[in-house]
Amino acid sequence: MRLLLGEPGSGKTTAILREVRRHLRASSAAFRLIVPTATMAEHLRNSLAREGLVVRSSTITTIAGFVESLKPSQSLAPSTALTLFLRQILADGQSRAFAALAGSPGFAAALARALEDLANAGCDSLQWAALRGLGVHSGPFAAGLQQVYEQLEARLAGQSMVFRAQQLASVARDVRERGLGGLQSLYFDGFFSFTRSEIELMRSLKLHADLTVALPEWTGVAASRDALRQMGLREQRLSPVRTTPQTTLVSASSREREVEEIALRMLALHADGRPWREMGVVLRSAHPYLPLFETTFARLGVPARSYFVSPLAGHPVCRFITLLIDALQSGWEWRRTAQALRSAVTLAGQEPSADLLELEVREALPGSGLAELAARVSLPAHWLAAWGGMTSWSSVPAPAAEWAQRIAGLASLVAPPEPGGDPSTLQVWRTRAAALRSMQAALTQLAGLLGPEPMLLEGFWRQAQEVLKETSLRVADPRREAVHLLDVHEARQWELPVVFLCGLLEGDFPRKVAPDPVLSEETRFKLRTNGVPVSNRADKQAEEAFLFQFALTRASQSLVLSWPTKDPDGRPTLRSFALDFINQEPDAARGLRVTPQRVVPLPPRPALQSDPALAFVRAKHRQHRPTAIESYLQCPFQFFAGKTLELQPLPQLPHERLDFVAQGIVIHAVISDWHRGLGSLEGLFERHWAAMLAQRRIPASHRVELARLLIERSLRFYEQNARVLPGWKVETERPLRLQIEGVPVTGRADRVDTSEAGESIVYDFKYSGQSGIKRRLDQLEAGLTVQGGLYLAALKVEGLEPLAFVYVGLRGDTIYEEFTQREQVEALMGQAVQAAGQSILQIAAGRISVQPADEAACRYCNFLDACRVQSALQVETVTS
Repeated sequence: MRLLLGEPGSGKTTAILREVRRHLRASSAAFRLIVPTATMAEHLRNSLAREGLVVRSSTITTIAGFVESLKPSQSLAPSTALTLFLRQILADGQSRAFAALAGSPGFAAALARALEDLANAGCDSLQWAALRGLGVHSGPFAAGLQQVYEQLEARLAGQSMVFRAQQLASVARDVRERGLGGLQSLYFDGFFSFTRSEIELMRSLKLHADLTVALPEWTGVAASRDALRQMGLREQRLSPVRTTPQTTLVSASSREREVEEIALRMLALHADGRPWREMGVVLRSAHPYLPLFETTFARLGVPARSYFVSPLAGHPVCRFITLLIDALQSGWEWRRTAQALRSAVTLAGQEPSADLLELEVREALPGSGLAELAARVSLPAHWLAAWGGMTSWSSVPAPAAEWAQRIAGLASLVAPPEPGGDPSTLQVWRTRAAALRSMQAALTQLAGLLGPEPMLLEGFWRQAQEVLKETSLRVADPRREAVHLLDVHEARQWELPVVFLCGLLEGDFPRKVAPDPVLSEETRFKLRTNGVPVSNRADKQAEEAFLFQFALTRASQSLVLSWPTKDPDGRPTLRSFALDFINQEPDAARGLRVTPQRVVPLPPRPALQSDPALAFVRAKHRQHRPTAIESYLQCPFQFFAGKTLELQPLPQLPHERLDFVAQGIVIHAVISDWHRGLGSLEGLFERHWAAMLAQRRIPASHRVELARLLIERSLRFYEQNARVLPGWKVETERPLRLQIEGVPVTGRADRVDTSEAGESIVYDFKYSGQSGIKRRLDQLEAGLTVQGGLYLAALKVEGLEPLAFVYVGLRGDTIYEEFTQREQVEALMGQAVQAAGQSILQIAAGRISVQPADEAACRYCNFLDACRVQSALQVETVTS
């Protein structure tokens, strides 16, 4: 009976594995090595198997696996079941204390964790009630917790389920009575401490087998150490035997730079002969670094194996089935149906015609129904044939087990794997198969919890979605020659020559522990004082500090510690205070630059500069409009994509169609007809508004009504302050024409007022408020707006005398921004004609460069993804 104590790296695992090898060489099955996680058990089994030892899967296992092998009389309640039952209890509304929180996302899960803490500490609902008399807790919240606790225990009993602590206590009683069936030696390794129920299980195990337990020395191990010593385990202290690795600090300007620097160092080490399997990255948690590492490693060809679990609900297979059922429940609303059809995991989503489906559906929206959708878009009939039979699911109740079976049967819609393929493709198929198995198991388990009563699909699926969010997906990866991406807890059984620790920011690693939303620190303190050993925030913070110190010991030769100096928003970060013990200057992360392996000759001239292309451009642009010239002034590529190639953006969704452009068209048309005397402002608005809604197929909504009221009010403001001068003629949508560089420029001025003496004023309507007009003035000053100046110049060519140019802001109260001085008017005309002339010549010369004049406006450009404008980054080339 031994208790091995020592700092991380003192050889505790080595000593236990020495004993395990002795048992394996003797072909003995009378022992068990018990570790905290399934992946740790798998790692140890694989390591021993590579030594030529025959390892049964049952000989190295977890506590859960070991307990299951003893055939407990009571089933363990999984966390998904606890959360499901609590969600149902809260929905019943019997506990008024939690009425305001019942529907809050995550509250049921937080409540489940708190009740599990109490159960693991030996505090059931009866003891919780007894503690109330001792003043440990009071008030409606504590009383509500007691009521919920009692109901949860009743529901678990009805399902023959128990908390983990109760299951371990039951197994401990069975072991005391019946023994261990021939097991003689038990080894516990990789644990940081043990709960009260785990200690009681060990107390029973000790009666029938030799125990060897390894624990690290840290502040949180005291209670477990004392309990094991009282059980009679002989304490054996081990001294550190591992050499201190060479430590390097690295600071990076961003997380992306940090990950790229780690990848570059790995590539250099591998080029020097270091196998991939001898390198690893230890992360505090998957977010936010795991996706960055997976993407960067894949881009640079670094093979990597992740030991993290991922949420099942986020897998493409699960997302496809979620989209399909959501589309079914919506009555096959067309956009939701198209999203399911276009899923990449289906045969339909892999067909070339799927790329055009979104365009056709967007143009046809709004609408619903499978038959109606097939009639409106060019869909192959077989795409929807398998879905037609699902329509009745929404209205006919069925038992939960049948719903689970039906939804699991939707796996037949997932594309089957293709024969052959490279290892990465095979891994994709393995992942899909694992996701389908996990989904089927989760739904089957849910059906068992919900019982045989018939229910509608809506009720079952609502519960199923919550379960799928809480279900983890673990996919086996058979590769050995790969870099290891490890959670800090998972790294307990790992020792690698080269280890990288990243994201070392204050509050992130070591992580700052948030207070428990259910059991306050005061309540936890009183519970501990009264013999209920629940952990408090200080205990968890101490564990975080230990996890960090422990992670530092996972490297035997080289340890690289890194952090980003700025967060994703560009704000400075604070390096973790835990690094203050290292007195050295950090290295700067290098920028990733791809250098070609061979000299590539210059490409031929772009096709646009060829004579046929230039001839096409000049023929197409025989005349211009002022708005097109302004597009060119903003960015030549924008003009080329929109005016020359006439590329079209995605059709707008119904809720997007009532944009400022649509509203501006309505208000322009109403004002134009009103000045022409075609009716009252109110009547004209109602007619144009109804026509616009019908033409664009915009469904009624509160947003539509709000926009209608705002435009109606804006028109009344304009009616009261239209600035119609006595004796002046008002023309709206007045056509104007001007010849520049031999090319006609044509347009329509929103409003032109002319006096009997031939004086003219140009009004340019903008459905904007004060800030919008201010932006137009800034653009005018920057030379990016030519419309007003060209209209003034065209009037002058007609023999009129331009007096003023006026911007009219029509959103809300009417705003007038005027240019009335002669010098201003002449400057507007001269600047506009010059800018337009230069643009016309450059268009004819084929200039289509990506060169936005106002980079802030790029986010509104329809062609941003095509030109891929990126911020210029200063990349320092580091020569190694």
